[in-house]
Amino acid sequence: MRTQLIIPMQHLMKLLAPYVSDAEQVLEVGCGPGVVSLRLAALHKQAEFTAVDANDRFLEVARENAVFANLVNYGGRFTCDWSHSTRLPFEDDSFDVVFSFCAVPRWSRPAMTIAECARVCRPGGTVVVYDLARDADEGMISFVLQYSAGEADQFMRSLRSGYTVPEMRELLAGLGLDDWSVAREGINLVVSSRPLGVDYAVGEPGIYEDIFTER
Repeated sequence: MRTQLIIPMQHLMKLLAPYVSDAEQVLEVGCGPGVVSLRLAALHKQAEFTAVDANDRFLEVARENAVFANLVNYGGRFTCDWSHSTRLPFEDDSFDVVFSFCAVPRWSRPAMTIAECARVCRPGGTVVVYDLARDADEGMISFVLQYSAGEADQFMRSLRSGYTVPEMRELLAGLGLDDWSVAREGINLVVSSRPLGVDYAVGEPGIYEDIFTER
């Protein structure tokens, strides 16, 4: 997990909490090392978390992280497996919550992946695609770069691979998902199947509290 993504990760967890707390089945698409799902699974033990990625190395790390989480009694109901994001191996309406975190630049066909996320989410469920906004405020980008150290180039590549708000709205319209919400907050682009209050401030207590406290 890159250091400049820690606060956005906490923000995503805060956004998902009201929906994950009542969920039985949760899917993360493009899970990378699995950190987000593992942390959520530890906090919401009633839910079963499934994570998929098409990168074998990421999945190897995710499985190692799951073993470590259980060794330190911070485990939850978590499994991960290989899957191409454009062909999710699940039936329609399989999950209460479907989300991704900073995975869009790794998707070969983002429109198809978002359509798949919508397909496998149950009616009344919640889909959240959380990524970097290419049209983020330049001052915020400069602020993040101050703390990126040797990861600055990687961060900028990911940022340039992202979508602007108008581009994402156009993509959703092409999928018939005009009623979905697209919001930019800081450097982040938050796409969701329902309106979310996405505002936060660096240092806001809710971004950091109870991250490692079991409920």
